[in-house]
Amino acid sequence: TVTGVQTCALPICVGQVGAQEKQDAAKKNARILMVTQSKGFKHGSVSRPESKLSPSEQAVTEIGVASNLFRVDCTQDCEKDFTKENLKNYDIVFFYTTGDLPLSETQKADLLSYVRSGKGFSGSHCATDTFYKWADYGNLIGAYFDGHPWHTKVKVLVEDQSNPATKDLGASFEITDELYQFRTPYDRSNLRVLMRIDPSWAKERRLEELAQIEKAKADLPAKIKQLTDSGKKEEAEKIKKQVEGRKPGVHRQDDDHALAWVRDYGKGRVFYTALGHREEVWANPLFLKHVRGGLRYALGLDKADASPRPAPAK
Repeated sequence: TVTGVQTCALPICVGQVGAQEKQDAAKKNARILMVTQSKGFKHGSVSRPESKLSPSEQAVTEIGVASNLFRVDCTQDCEKDFTKENLKNYDIVFFYTTGDLPLSETQKADLLSYVRSGKGFSGSHCATDTFYKWADYGNLIGAYFDGHPWHTKVKVLVEDQSNPATKDLGASFEITDELYQFRTPYDRSNLRVLMRIDPSWAKERRLEELAQIEKAKADLPAKIKQLTDSGKKEEAEKIKKQVEGRKPGVHRQDDDHALAWVRDYGKGRVFYTALGHREEVWANPLFLKHVRGGLRYALGLDKADASPRPAPAK
């Protein structure tokens, strides 16, 4: 541990190191500051067993080791490590965070300036479940978390197969994880979405949920009468409140559930992936390729088009 930053170098095979990556390593010894601080829900993927690296920290560290591209410093104390001088030591800041992190207004401004100056900013999963009261952060990362209606295996459609974060994923793939939906400032006019949940699947799940809610309401009078006649008035009242107060968990009506995107921010580059809730996802070779490519993009090693574009026709 060095001033609150934990470092590690563990060997892992996430693919053979190619000639291009050897050339990249020769010209750039990059450093990433990975922040895994939780001020809200704490995911298992950031929990450090016996003071060792968490699954997400270890995975990103090992990607750097295997590719010989970058070194990762991991911190769960951004208040200490987010100084203007310290940020100069890093090429990317990577967030796997929740809640309102203890950054001063000066530190917040320094982070935005850091990215605008040409550095990289990356986030995974709950990085969008962070800093709700700081609108500039929402604009930086591109969206805020608006619930996770599903935790299941899902078909992911790759919209942009030219980006380094998705070029090795094929046109589609399946993965099991907790799936987010997003709210403002999410807007395709400000982001280049790389991949999304299959919209036909999302629509089917949304309509199923609405049908279940309507059926529960239609069945409610008979249920209430049955319980009341049996002398279970308190239970009847409880069920009545539950059914009448139930609201859909799927909020988006357009079935546009992005799972990864990039954007320009000043001279800097932003990469976000919504995946990464489950610990085993951080050992999934396909996901590791996704993260490695996204970090290469954020580092500026691989160029890609970040211009926004609308959703493909359904």
